[in-house]
Amino acid sequence: MDNVLLQSQYFKFWFKHIPLTSKEDVITYLKKFETFLVLKGFEGELDFDRFHGSRTHPDRFLPIQETVIDQFVMYLRNECNASTYVLYNAISSLKNFFAFLYEMKLIRHNPMLDYPNPYYHRPFKNTALSKEECLDLLLTALKRDPFYRQEFVLVWLMLVTGLRNSEVRFLRRSKVNLDHKMIRINEGQKNESRLAAITPALADEIRRYIAHPVYLKSVKNGDEFLFNRDGKEWSSMTLCNLIKKLSREAGITRTITPHDLRRTSGYLMQAGGMNIIEVQKQLGHKILATTLRYVPPLMDLAKILENIAE
Repeated sequence: MDNVLLQSQYFKFWFKHIPLTSKEDVITYLKKFETFLVLKGFEGELDFDRFHGSRTHPDRFLPIQETVIDQFVMYLRNECNASTYVLYNAISSLKNFFAFLYEMKLIRHNPMLDYPNPYYHRPFKNTALSKEECLDLLLTALKRDPFYRQEFVLVWLMLVTGLRNSEVRFLRRSKVNLDHKMIRINEGQKNESRLAAITPALADEIRRYIAHPVYLKSVKNGDEFLFNRDGKEWSSMTLCNLIKKLSREAGITRTITPHDLRRTSGYLMQAGGMNIIEVQKQLGHKILATTLRYVPPLMDLAKILENIAE
């Protein structure tokens, strides 16, 4: 059987950049998807951007569509007698895989972007940081670099705005309006572009940061990335490794990811008095149900938030 997926450029890049603890289960379901593709007669080099041939125009191709995922799910149900648990994990694995490929710009179309997954619902694990952990993380970043303070500004901005990994990495200076204390997010986002608010104190700190001599070396008429290394944008792994290192140095025993800061931001917004619709807009969720998974009713979060409220 040809390893059309596991030998593809997509899988090799994904395997290289995803932590081991996050990929073993996903590989199990990618193998099932590969088996399905081979059974359907796929052969040759895999190209998700040129996956479907046109019947009327032989020289035209379309990217992989949701119908292929539908067929894969039906294959698991009818031919493999898959349980709802297996179906849920198969869809979740493909969602993670294709989302990564899309974020890394290896594919132009993500067939799993809005794909439903009604088969099984796992309890949503809370990974938000407490107020003390937030302060420890910020203090650690400040101690590591008390002058330029790039890491300090980065963590503070993520906790205030809830930006995604890709959104904060591709944020350009020209998109930050310090006078109006608003950020326009139109690169790296999953859905439509949006505005996100920042606090006056954070705006003042960003103003100080972008006036620092180190930052001024990368200035390109505002088109530079707000957080850059020698003028270049950070990679996803660079950001993940930084947050992990900061949390470890701050004495936080569990592994912290950029997404945990995003979830923490949602909790802090709600605890600070923002209604759920405002939180949804700030986080850039397309549907309210996603926000509700991030921020359940405050009554259910009394213990979690007891150290967050002033």
